Amino acid sequence: MSATGIYGLSGSGIDVDSMVKVGMMTKQSQYDKIYKQEVKNEWKKEAYSDLYKSINTFNTTTLSGYNRSSKTSPMLASSSKEDVVTAVANADAASMTHTVTVSSLASNAYLQTGDDGIKRSSNTKSKSIYLKDVIYSGSELSTMESSYNYLADDKKSQIALSFTLSDGKSGGSDTNSTTISFTYKDLFDSQVTLNDLASKINTAGVNVQASYDSVNDSFSLYQKTGGADNQINLTVENLTDDTTKNGKSYSPESDNLARTLLNNLHLSKVETAADGTQSLSKTPISFTDGATETISTEGVDGEAIIDGKSYKTTSTKLSVANVTYSLASKGTSSVTVSQDTDALVENVKSFVEDYNKMLDSLNDKYYETQYSDYDVLTKSQEGKMTQEQITKWNDKAKSGLLYHDQTLGKIISSMREALYTPVTSVSNDKYNTMMSIGITSSTDQGHITLDETKLRKALAEDPSAVRELFSNTGDVTSSSGETTTDYNQEGVLNRVSDALYTNLKTMKTYAGTSTESGDGSTLGTLIENLKTQMSDFKTQMDAFEEALYNKYDAMETAIQQLSVQMGYVSGSTS
Repeated sequence: MSATGIYGLSGSGIDVDSMVKVGMMTKQSQYDKIYKQEVKNEWKKEAYSDLYKSINTFNTTTLSGYNRSSKTSPMLASSSKEDVVTAVANADAASMTHTVTVSSLASNAYLQTGDDGIKRSSNTKSKSIYLKDVIYSGSELSTMESSYNYLADDKKSQIALSFTLSDGKSGGSDTNSTTISFTYKDLFDSQVTLNDLASKINTAGVNVQASYDSVNDSFSLYQKTGGADNQINLTVENLTDDTTKNGKSYSPESDNLARTLLNNLHLSKVETAADGTQSLSKTPISFTDGATETISTEGVDGEAIIDGKSYKTTSTKLSVANVTYSLASKGTSSVTVSQDTDALVENVKSFVEDYNKMLDSLNDKYYETQYSDYDVLTKSQEGKMTQEQITKWNDKAKSGLLYHDQTLGKIISSMREALYTPVTSVSNDKYNTMMSIGITSSTDQGHITLDETKLRKALAEDPSAVRELFSNTGDVTSSSGETTTDYNQEGVLNRVSDALYTNLKTMKTYAGTSTESGDGSTLGTLIENLKTQMSDFKTQMDAFEEALYNKYDAMETAIQQLSVQMGYVSGSTS
């Protein structure tokens, strides 16, 4: 109601609010029409968004998964002696039998504390984990501990011990090398331990793993990669006459303390025989005082003779001619590679199920019932209903939004056409259609079924033709070198995928990929325009309503003035 008018004082009996409401009915009807269009297009955009997501997921995940060679041409490798070797064949492996003789098994370079255990400064500290107790003898340690606090700060910061650790063939270009060092502060203030030594090695960037086993009081160094070229190299450099290096200050005894540490760890080589049996050397590694020295240990290459040719490996794995062999022990075995028919049948079954699931969902939307009596509710109508009533009403109103939608119809047709058009690039014309391998339509809407007996017969006769039927690319190169795709030569999986991709682009242009209206799509732009129309029309409605109230204000004023005049005339006459 307008704030400028006070109605009824004139005695006119006019219900101005009702008259304004009646006057606004036409305008409100026009506004509601735009509102319903905007809401219905939002619903349609939401329906397209859901459809886009499901089709895109089917195309990029489900179909692409089936198009992998492991799905279209799974191979089976069986070994006559699995305790010697097992194998896995990929799709490009030839169906044949291989003779495999395992000559030796690969091993890694490995050092660990021997039976004598780690040596320490005295029997009373036999379980100590501190490096100082491993480095110094009893009398030396007592002297250092009593005099340490009196050392100058620069002396405390000197490197007390240092050695070099590398992980490849000594002198090799691919060798990673690092310096492991500790200062006097580390030894006596921080009191670093054998665990700290292992941690420093593990974070140094070399391919060597260190660990300290406190239960068995054993330290170990393990090269992560096997083979003879992957070594553990420990180097102690003679620095007695060179106490400054790379800008760092070294104690004159740093090389001796490093030798003492490594020697007292009593590290012995773990030796591996050709059959993989490991044993610990009885002689620990030992550094000689006063000389720059490197002690190395290396792994062993694994070796197998496959079909008469010798191959080496640094691990238990060996890949030859699209077959990956896992070597387990010395000996000879036959490995037979063949088509894995059971796996392929299961893959085709899964494809049929997933194809039907996708096509059925599209058909459900394409043929979904429309309820013409259920239109978009206006705000006024919703105000008279419960939330449950609104939800049920809208479920009916949204039904059939994509009924006989043109783009949806094209997607359904393209999926069905892809299945039933012969693939001319298949090497065997007998199996160039899906019907020829047992896949046929069971309904007039394209739902398909699989005759497993027919599929197995095709696989037994020509497995390559079945693979080509599904996965041929259809690529054709012209005399000018230009490559294009020939639909008739394209395999079914690629046909379906290409058709879906084309229609997804159309959907994206028309409706975008989400419910957001500001995405530049045709439908999004229409929604934005309708919102603008609604806003502009609402402004016009407010102005029109104000004009009606002003009109009735003037009428009330005129009636009141006339009433006063009539009273004045009547009074004067009497």
